[in-house]
Amino acid sequence: MKERVSHLNATACYLKEEDSVLMIKFSKKWGRVYAPPGGKFESGEAPLDCIMREFTEETGLTLINPRLQGISYWKDSAEGIIFIYTAEKYRGELNKIYSEGELEWIKIDDLPSIKQFSQNEKFTPYLFKEERFEGKFLLNDSCEVLKFEIRKM
Repeated sequence: MKERVSHLNATACYLKEEDSVLMIKFSKKWGRVYAPPGGKFESGEAPLDCIMREFTEETGLTLINPRLQGISYWKDSAEGIIFIYTAEKYRGELNKIYSEGELEWIKIDDLPSIKQFSQNEKFTPYLFKEERFEGKFLLNDSCEVLKFEIRKM
């Protein structure tokens, strides 16, 4: 009999404005890596509920019509799924201070050259496209990609 798996679920959203996306540059954890706003689910949340809450908590902005762009499954000593959204509209004022790092607008063309999680680097080319994607990643305990596959959905 196969064992059932409990996944760690999270969300992330790449908010685009003109030719840039909003990213967090973490100041302490993760080794000053850049990542899009997002985070872990709270009890009873669906993916859209989670990203709407997390994005507002981290940036002060409210997303308007975020679109599910992809799903990224990962496995290291645990297993998880990240629901990846993109958005191009928002309302509100950007927080100047975020406790875990700095919020920065990064040019989309510069994403390949900044320090990101290696998993995020692999799916960056699939952002802001018409088709959705699904990624499958085997990671080491330092969150580095050992093996991966990305499919269009």
